[in-house]
Amino acid sequence: MFKNIVGYRDFHADANFNFQLNRWLPFLPESELREAAAQIEDFNDWKRVLWQYAQHAEQAQRYSEAAFYYRAVEFFLLSSDPDKMQAYEKFREYHDKADWGMEYQRVEIPYAGGALPALVIEAQGQQVDTLVVHGGFDSFAEELIHQVGSVAAHGFRVILFEGPGQGAPLKVHGMTMTPQWEKPVAAVLDHFGIEACSLMGISLGGCLATRAAAKEPRVKRVIADDVLEDFFGVLGHRMGEGKAKLLGKLLNLGARPMINRAMTRAASQDRVTAWAVDHGLHVSGAKSPFEYLQWARSMNTRDISHELTQDYLLLGAQEDHLVPLPQFYSQAGTLTRVRSFTSRLFTAADHASSHCHIGNQPLVNRVITDWLVQMLDPQRALVN
Repeated sequence: MFKNIVGYRDFHADANFNFQLNRWLPFLPESELREAAAQIEDFNDWKRVLWQYAQHAEQAQRYSEAAFYYRAVEFFLLSSDPDKMQAYEKFREYHDKADWGMEYQRVEIPYAGGALPALVIEAQGQQVDTLVVHGGFDSFAEELIHQVGSVAAHGFRVILFEGPGQGAPLKVHGMTMTPQWEKPVAAVLDHFGIEACSLMGISLGGCLATRAAAKEPRVKRVIADDVLEDFFGVLGHRMGEGKAKLLGKLLNLGARPMINRAMTRAASQDRVTAWAVDHGLHVSGAKSPFEYLQWARSMNTRDISHELTQDYLLLGAQEDHLVPLPQFYSQAGTLTRVRSFTSRLFTAADHASSHCHIGNQPLVNRVITDWLVQMLDPQRALVN
């Protein structure tokens, strides 16, 4: 079952493994995650160990835990690994078998010759608004519904969808991600006949939601959870300032062979880089690292932020190991025409200072819900 966990745990010395183990902690027993972490030294161990835990949970009919062990396995597998699709299918199968204590409906929205899947939770009591939610670079709708589903208790119909480059649209229909995110958002709004809504994007979704809101007038309120102003800047942050500047210059020069060789060499020397390049090529539909980096450059909000006129909530994490902190302040500075602007930078004292605030989702949910309620009815307040 889903648990409201507070606190970021030290499961593993490797920051990437540790983040992912914390990410699945609300769904999995902490004692088992600690046992598993002690057996993991590399990516081969990650697959082998967590697959074993998934099978044990499956055999014991612990469906919710089986689902998220398979989700954890799937995350770090390369797209060429045939077990990646099997792990994804098992994740969805057991997620639907589990009793989560909430009712949601699966809906398929026709789009581009395929479909965008949506999970819908109806508002409790009188409906005051619709909250449309999507993820970013590597999340599935099933995991996010537990993060945002509680908003329904305050009169919000929650529609969580997967767009091109995400979940089933990518894996089943071969749809790759587009910076023109207003197109899938419009398809969702059209399908449900929505004339006004709030839009929330998670992780890279913070960039995508901002881009969509600049072009889609039916979006009246925007939540970027987290900030992600510039995806190429995120990649450059991992490389280091010097290498990132050099890479930018090479892209400007169109140095395709040199960039492809350099990125291929880097991937061969570091499995995290190999995963990031592989997943990036898969999500973007790029045929080479050069094309992928060009695509990453298109995933920014610099050129459109000034077009937004909605109410805007910007969330950030002070110790985010993925998104550089300066993007929080630069994104805030470019939203020059929004109707209202609210921001919150979560810190270690909040236990929510990591990417997507892993460590204290209950606090973040309260902040988001309170903001939504106050935007619709300033006399109501849920959080002090």
